[in-house]
Amino acid sequence: MTNSQRLNYAIDLRKKGFFEESRNILLSLLASDSGQGTLYLNIAWSYDNQGLEKEALEYYTKSLNETLSEDEYFEAKFGLACTHRCLGNLHDAELIFEILIKDYPSKTEIVPFFALCLMSLDKMGRACELLFELLIQHSPTQAISSYRRALLEYYSPR
Repeated sequence: MTNSQRLNYAIDLRKKGFFEESRNILLSLLASDSGQGTLYLNIAWSYDNQGLEKEALEYYTKSLNETLSEDEYFEAKFGLACTHRCLGNLHDAELIFEILIKDYPSKTEIVPFFALCLMSLDKMGRACELLFELLIQHSPTQAISSYRRALLEYYSPR
């Protein structure tokens, strides 16, 4: 089996909930010379999916110090922010979320997690602002979309 096939197998194992087995394969692949960033990111996800945020944090950080595709870089940075939030490192998370929101304005998945972080920091106004922007710009239903203009009258983004 090639390293690429082993990586895909490890990813499949993680998605099926076999976190430790997945990590064992990924850790064994670290001895190869290529794809360290991708391996670290997948190890981080494995820990994260298992609820082991402290362990995931180390691997998100390691992945960001290696070569990653643009999508992987976003996922690693987003994972790092979310993991900091889960661990109660709220100021670290807030700083990363601020960067993510500016660098990736189309990635709407950032908003709810950033809002949760801000709420934990007692920054309710900013959290509500982000959520209203999300709701107005990406209405989940036609019923909400039909009230877009009215909502904009009550709330105008910065």
